[in-house]
Amino acid sequence: MDRDDIPLLKALRRAVGDPDARVLSSDRRALGKGFADAMAGGEGLILHSGLLETCAGDQECQVVEKVCRVLPPGREPGSWLYWKREALAYDSGYLHGRFDGIRPPECYGVAYSEDPTARIFIEAIPDAQPHWTAETHSRAANALGRFTASAAGMPDIERHDWMAIGRAHSWTDIAADLLNDPDTLRGDPVLARWLAGTNLARTVDLWQNIGVLRAALADLPKCFCHHDAFQRNLLVRETDEAEPVIFAIDWAFAGHGVVGKELAAAVGASLMFRDIRSDEANDISVRMFSSYLDGMRSIDWPGASADVRLGFCATTAMMFALGALGPWLALLRDPEFSPVVKEITGTEPDRFIGNLSDIQGFFLDLGEEAVELARR
Repeated sequence: MDRDDIPLLKALRRAVGDPDARVLSSDRRALGKGFADAMAGGEGLILHSGLLETCAGDQECQVVEKVCRVLPPGREPGSWLYWKREALAYDSGYLHGRFDGIRPPECYGVAYSEDPTARIFIEAIPDAQPHWTAETHSRAANALGRFTASAAGMPDIERHDWMAIGRAHSWTDIAADLLNDPDTLRGDPVLARWLAGTNLARTVDLWQNIGVLRAALADLPKCFCHHDAFQRNLLVRETDEAEPVIFAIDWAFAGHGVVGKELAAAVGASLMFRDIRSDEANDISVRMFSSYLDGMRSIDWPGASADVRLGFCATTAMMFALGALGPWLALLRDPEFSPVVKEITGTEPDRFIGNLSDIQGFFLDLGEEAVELARR
């Protein structure tokens, strides 16, 4: 460890509970990158391991450091990619001790530099995670339902300008010019695969109803959301209790939402990144929605299940059937971004596009259901 790295030293000391602990040995290992890290070429996540001399004796310690760097579209708080959001969420204390179902890792400190860069030091959750089955997804959905119910109707969220409105709205704004351009929709080679068969006409039809979906969401019960709570960002720690402890990492999109919205990423992103197979989409999403609703009701949420269904269907369709075309098409059509796409998705771009085509119909089904629900 660099002896001049005061933020890291403070984080290690907080992790062992001794403000005067001395580092005897240390090591660092890169853990991986997310979307913004891959785009910006940042280090992403770093695992720091060390042996510290404490007042209670020598103690092994691990701390995860997340490095957040700015991207051109993410300089302002209103951006879905706002570089400082996660650091401010942890630094504010807003995430800790107030929600049910899921919890953030313990935060050991946040440091800023003039680059601009933010460094977040958090608890290291054990690497050994259970293999996710349909039952694991259902248990996670139940936890997210409890989280939504505990985060519903919180007037104080209006005071925090770092909070995002979520990708359902942001991505459809980004995709608007494309969706209003029939020549590109028909002629682009990537979209020819992504929107193959009836998917193109159905996508255009759904876009014509974007105003209906946005108006419907505006009337639903409000809540605080993680906005990216799917398998890669949910770490399961099994315990002796009936239910595991589920930690949510990567709060970079956290902010304003509505009931049902939290489930959109849990289903949609899991399908996009092939954590759920396309041929399992209907069955697993039905189970997950039921579990999510059960989780909400388990802590006495008094609202209507129809509101939750509308929130889930509308936001999933807006984000993945429509909005995903905006940020993803630019990456998928340019060969120079192939390494970035592979870094983010874990697969070759060609295979990723094929999966997008396979799941587009499912997302459109949810969108058409949402339009019907909104018009009742």
